[in-house]
Amino acid sequence: MMDLQRLATMLLQAADAAVTVRRFIAFWGPLGDASAWLTPLVAVGSVLSLAILTGVAVGALATLLITLMALYYLVSEIFGVSVDIRTPVPV
Repeated sequence: MMDLQRLATMLLQAADAAVTVRRFIAFWGPLGDASAWLTPLVAVGSVLSLAILTGVAVGALATLLITLMALYYLVSEIFGVSVDIRTPVPV
């Protein structure tokens, strides 16, 4: 009888471990029990951090474009280098 009880306990622990592993692997599953006021704060923080990182990415893109325009002006107007691309035209 003792073996059956130990076996049942081991099966329950294995089921709990499987649920825990699924929560770690799953993107949407909670890792633990959160209180009712903590969950909305985490959601708002996630949205704000996403907005801030989007702004950083847009700023980096704008900086890249401005730098490329300045480099084009420097190479073409100051140094006088031009690049012509000729594609063969089929006859």
